[in-house]
Amino acid sequence: MRTIPFEVLKAELAQDLNAGRAENEFLVKSGQVGRSDDVLEMEQLESAERLAAIEPLFPLIALYGALTTDILFSGILDVSDLEDDPVEYSAFRTDYQAILTASVIAVLSNLADKGLVHSGVVH
Repeated sequence: MRTIPFEVLKAELAQDLNAGRAENEFLVKSGQVGRSDDVLEMEQLESAERLAAIEPLFPLIALYGALTTDILFSGILDVSDLEDDPVEYSAFRTDYQAILTASVIAVLSNLADKGLVHSGVVH
């Protein structure tokens, strides 16, 4: 397996977590160096390609995100401080599920791009 610098992986994940639309401000906040417009555009296009490769899996990944959220909220996470506020509880749960789903998509797109994950859908 080839060696990929940590900063490259972090940059790819940052783009993929933001659906290929991460801008310089976000990258700098996440510890990356700012990019020229050309480099930023290239990274965004590469992200779009990684994400497109696994797009057929998005509905299944979303289902896994929902199931994982159900499991976590059924007793692993302590959300007792939100029990009296159904609106806040629902918002927190929705955010948590979105973060889980986006994270799985970003990681899976990267693993597929590196040739580390293969399936009938991801080539």
